[in-house]
Amino acid sequence: MHKLKEVLAGGQTAYGIFSALKDPAVIEILGYVGYDYVVIDLEHTALDLQMMEHMIRAAQIANISSIVRTPQDDYGSILRAVESGADAVMIPHLVSKQQGEKIVGMAKYQPIGHRGIDGSTRAARYGGVLITEHMKQENERVLVIGMIEDVEAVENIDEIITVQGLDLLFIGPSDLAGSFGLPGQVTHPKVRQAIQVVMDKSNKAGIKVGIPAFRPSELKEVIGMGASFVTTPAVDASHLTQSLKAHLESVKNM
Repeated sequence: MHKLKEVLAGGQTAYGIFSALKDPAVIEILGYVGYDYVVIDLEHTALDLQMMEHMIRAAQIANISSIVRTPQDDYGSILRAVESGADAVMIPHLVSKQQGEKIVGMAKYQPIGHRGIDGSTRAARYGGVLITEHMKQENERVLVIGMIEDVEAVENIDEIITVQGLDLLFIGPSDLAGSFGLPGQVTHPKVRQAIQVVMDKSNKAGIKVGIPAFRPSELKEVIGMGASFVTTPAVDASHLTQSLKAHLESVKNM
């Protein structure tokens, strides 16, 4: 059982971060300082698949769960992520039950899904595991995470949470606010109300929910709303930029 699954199974809050820096050393550092999971981002970066695989290796070395966020429900990206050994795939803009069933089918083997079978991949230890055992292990290991980022998803949440094999949900407040016509207003009451609806209904159905905490002050609020896993700070690149800027300003003003 990888770290994210272990922490969530124990009823604790899991802490992670999105990684946009495209370097395995960053992943190792995140694991060594104690993060539970890292989201390796293929949606908003120019990260290539070979580097993605090296970042997954680094995550395994440093005992941090690797989640790969793919460019929506792209079969090629999902398949390559799980075959490279990713512990989970995160799919942006999940809006319907039909789409949820589609992405589960891509990531999971039979009898849950219809993932393509290849026993020579890294996840199958390059042919070192019996294919039937590999398929069973992968269906137990790999998590499928759908991102709730649209008004349509909130409206369809009752159906989305019935998808078999959809393990977790992750709310994207920035895109959700934009979908409401409120760009940048992630704390607007309308957006917060929608988030609460998703949290309540998903948790009641036994599907745990994650969300970013853009500032440490937001942690208590989102956990109180029902979040089981959070990204804080949200993105490594932004945090590095802000930290270096603050440090430089402080030394210049000494």
